[in-house]
Amino acid sequence: MTELIDDEDVLPKIRPTARWRAVALTAIQFAPPAISIGCAILAGYFTYRGANQKPPADVAALAVSILRSGDASPEMRDWATEALGIQTDIRMPARFVQQ
Repeated sequence: MTELIDDEDVLPKIRPTARWRAVALTAIQFAPPAISIGCAILAGYFTYRGANQKPPADVAALAVSILRSGDASPEMRDWATEALGIQTDIRMPARFVQQ
């Protein structure tokens, strides 16, 4: 059978400062990776939302009408292509251009 020992000297007493120190050391080890993973997730989410955001319907309609008009200035055409998210700075080799 098991005997119950009433001696409190058998188990070492843990001081509150040692307990708080152990909790602080554990937090120091695990908090920075968790924070950086959380920040990376948030940065990816906001980047995705910003990259895939569509222009409002009225701005898109105005940009399309500017691109369709024959007398629009180059600055207006640049604004319209930027508003619609059309990339014009990508160079295309001449062999891909067909008439």
